[in-house]
Amino acid sequence: MPQNLVGFLGGIAASGARYKIEIRFVGDGYEAHSFNAGGSGAWTKPTLVKSGPWSVVIKAASSKFAEKTRPGRDRIYTQPMNGGPNAGPFPKAVSDLPSHPLCWQIGEGNERLPYELHAEASPSWNAAWASDAAVEAVPAPPPLPATPDLGHLVMLCETIPTLAAFQAYLTDDRWLLTEKMEGDRGQLHHDREGRVYLTNRSGEVVNCPPHIETAMRAGTMPGTSLDGEVISVDEAGRAQLYVGGKATIQLFVAFDLLHYPSCHDAMGMPQIERLNILDGLLIPFQVPVDRYASGLRLVRWAQGTQAKQRLYREVRDREGEGWVARATYAYYAGKRSDNWMRYRDRLATLDVVVCDYKRGTGKFRDTVGAVQVGLYEGQTLYSIGWVGSGWDDAQRAAFWDAWQAGTAGQVVTVQSFGLSFRDQVIRPSGVAIRTPGDKRPVECQFQSEAKRARVNAPKVQ
Repeated sequence: MPQNLVGFLGGIAASGARYKIEIRFVGDGYEAHSFNAGGSGAWTKPTLVKSGPWSVVIKAASSKFAEKTRPGRDRIYTQPMNGGPNAGPFPKAVSDLPSHPLCWQIGEGNERLPYELHAEASPSWNAAWASDAAVEAVPAPPPLPATPDLGHLVMLCETIPTLAAFQAYLTDDRWLLTEKMEGDRGQLHHDREGRVYLTNRSGEVVNCPPHIETAMRAGTMPGTSLDGEVISVDEAGRAQLYVGGKATIQLFVAFDLLHYPSCHDAMGMPQIERLNILDGLLIPFQVPVDRYASGLRLVRWAQGTQAKQRLYREVRDREGEGWVARATYAYYAGKRSDNWMRYRDRLATLDVVVCDYKRGTGKFRDTVGAVQVGLYEGQTLYSIGWVGSGWDDAQRAAFWDAWQAGTAGQVVTVQSFGLSFRDQVIRPSGVAIRTPGDKRPVECQFQSEAKRARVNAPKVQ
């Protein structure tokens, strides 16, 4: 990895979205490239901001980044990448990088530089020039073909409907247990040509975070492929979906082995053998999360009743996402299979108040597609998002009639995986419209339904 990084600007928005500009020494000048990413997603491909002399590049980069921190924007990237309080707006059109929580430049300590870039940071101008010259002499791996051979077989879970049904797997020795992670599914490949790349569920190559690519290249042999999730969490292991910009640790957590140099057919091996190989390759994901360890981790897993029950309690105690039961001797099917059974522990029902309506599309174009719902805090109603799935035709017709009559305020029951850090329902679906008079709307309070106080929900106008 070249040590030619000489400047950095970047921050995290309240939503968990990230934005950065990397400035590198190249040849006889400098280049600034911008990147952005969702909370748990990979960085986009780089976009050239400016190339040329230092002062010209810094002026263009600072102007672009300053706009991303301007008050009044929908998304403001003012939280430092390595944590800490929100910083003020970044100065515009400067000719040199200032001392500011959202930037770093050569010659400074690395406290403000994201950990995954430490290995690429040049310790001095002379080192940057030497690194750039050395890079020219190192042959690069061949480019990826338009459609790589790897990443096209993806195994998916079936769902366990109830907690009681899930608990039966804890005492059944035919099943292992792994923690279910909340992130973006991906397969990470270190192919036999030496290339490292990430593919999504559709087999498409997507951008791989540089520190994860570095960890994969350094920690595995060519011919290794892993199945897992790219996650963003805080030190307590809480996902970006629930804590927003506090989730500054990005990892690839592997839960299966697809290819391995010493295995003729890794996917045809029993699940337990694949996990045992991973045990020798990767450090485990554990809480508190060490942000300075490798960007590759192994999912927590357990075999045997006592070990599975311990993992069950540990994940539940810290309000984790859930678990996946995996058949001990199953091969990797490369498709949806009942050899992997997931249970999401956060699913709950809550009574909410209808605030507004939205016309549907497609087969729902002549009726209500979704209803906006809310909860009260005291006597004030706040929106917690829209619920479109789950409603049957009769319920949609009832919503349509109420919409045409200009009325709202019905109490309805929905299912959700909780509220996000912005107080919005996660993966909601409709269940029922409660009988009028059965429950007063004002009884639908944040504390009674969501089991917590309001944080960011907007007031219903």
